[in-house]
Amino acid sequence: MASPALAQNNRVSPKPNTPSTPFQEKSFAPIPKGYGVETPQSRTDELEGWAKEREAKQARPIERQTQYRILQPRDRAEFEALGRYALLLLTVVTQSADELPLKRVYLRFPERESPLLKLASWPREVDQTLVTYKMYGPYREDSLYLFPLSAYFRTAQVQLDLAANRSGLPLFEMPYPHGPDWLKALQNPDPLPGALPNITALQNLMKAKTSGFPIPSSLPAPVIEAKRPAPEPSAQPDAARKPTSLKDLFKK
Repeated sequence: MASPALAQNNRVSPKPNTPSTPFQEKSFAPIPKGYGVETPQSRTDELEGWAKEREAKQARPIERQTQYRILQPRDRAEFEALGRYALLLLTVVTQSADELPLKRVYLRFPERESPLLKLASWPREVDQTLVTYKMYGPYREDSLYLFPLSAYFRTAQVQLDLAANRSGLPLFEMPYPHGPDWLKALQNPDPLPGALPNITALQNLMKAKTSGFPIPSSLPAPVIEAKRPAPEPSAQPDAARKPTSLKDLFKK
């Protein structure tokens, strides 16, 4: 349902046959296919499972851990109602309170960046009795972002900038060949300029794929403003227009 991302002090050396990547760091976390309903507790349980595996190997604690799942629309109709987006449900656990809340999450292409639009975030404290507390830290943030599914077919990474200590942390990497068949059949699955999800469709997706996370009643103002289409250039007043002929130039 989710996979750990590359940790700064827990870097894994790539195997000799690992495909080359245009990014400075490679993410080894595959995109999870995601079955079942995501809850705050299910994410706690999965993190605890990873932490116990780490403890059993007598590995040292690491600076942070990440966990995510992409909540995909069921079909093309829901995809269109969502403005051609899915939802990225992201969890970060860290040893340092200064690193949260996340500064930004974005798609990093070889030549440019594209920020993901944040819908909500929920800070949580990690239970001190959990192995997660020891291995990954006491500070946790769950957050929700709009994710353009067309990125599945591009060379890109999802990267995180923390509030302190770390920027460009890779979360997962694309292209991803296992997207839904209806998505592969579309000639252009990119979101339309200025398009936003229908709030009812977004709520229905959250209800179907999650439980225990607050369901948004509206899109946050920063998201609406970020996707507002650029205004049309205003018409020049008559006095500022260039003359169309010598006759116009010498009009009194």
